[in-house]
Amino acid sequence: MPKVRRKRLTTAKKRPTTARKRPTTGRKRPTTTRKRLNQPKKLSTKATTISNQPMKAVYFDLVNQPNASIKSKSTGKFIQLSKPPKNLKVSDDWDVQPGDVLSWSEFRPTETFFVTSEGTLLKNPDTSGSGYLTIPLAITSQFSDAIDYFSSVLDSIGRNYVSSIELTSNDSFFVKKFSKELPKSIKNRTDISYSFDPNDEVLYVTIESNPNQSQQFQLETTKIEDIIQWISTSNETKTKFIVKYNFEGKETCSKVPCGIIMGLPPGWQSEQQGSLLVSENKIQGEWKCEGPEKTKEKAQKAIEKHYKGLEIEIK
Repeated sequence: MPKVRRKRLTTAKKRPTTARKRPTTGRKRPTTTRKRLNQPKKLSTKATTISNQPMKAVYFDLVNQPNASIKSKSTGKFIQLSKPPKNLKVSDDWDVQPGDVLSWSEFRPTETFFVTSEGTLLKNPDTSGSGYLTIPLAITSQFSDAIDYFSSVLDSIGRNYVSSIELTSNDSFFVKKFSKELPKSIKNRTDISYSFDPNDEVLYVTIESNPNQSQQFQLETTKIEDIIQWISTSNETKTKFIVKYNFEGKETCSKVPCGIIMGLPPGWQSEQQGSLLVSENKIQGEWKCEGPEKTKEKAQKAIEKHYKGLEIEIK
């Protein structure tokens, strides 16, 4: 999918120098669900998930705790790991599990690795291109609820350092956020990718055959039907409007509708762009509305109806 770039602080935020406390005994894991790393399992970008998710991924900070993070299964003592192994192989003696995150990063997670079910370390693919963490589909596809499974990692590393979590169409995320699953006709498609930005609470949906066909959905205002409609019309010729508004006066501003533009035809999306100014006496900003060209006139009428009685500019 296309790289997702967001404005962030240019100065790197240092991590705390105090070591995170850990139990003196080895981490307990249910023996019925533990998957040994010396028994490789084939990865799949489809829903080959671990249905029973009894625990969460652990974040190992090997910079602040180089000698007090990962324990030996055989001795119960901490293992000294000052840097990643050259062959990126996970020792059978390390007390880790698939999905755990090992970090040798001092600031942004550029030297951060995931434990795979094949007993190897997978380096952070960083789709942001700016040194932030991407939790890739090769890892998340192993779990039925990726957001929940990696929640402790988000808490440890900080959401500001995570750019995206790639998801399968079967992930519990969709039911939790939208109260519905995606239809089977969409789930079965292999040309669609889903990526969640936990910092901005945005879901990115991309048609892989044409990366320019990508749409972002704000969780706060999105319904599952919006995603379905966009996907179903993704192959149609698109057009767009820029809607500019500059309302002044207390009485006028009190009549301005709140939220996104309502009533647009199926397949149309409205997205706030540029700066937005909102006060009691002035509301100024602009929308980008995009959708199928065949319903362009209906979309324009819907915009005019949304702002009925108010002066706007539609380009």
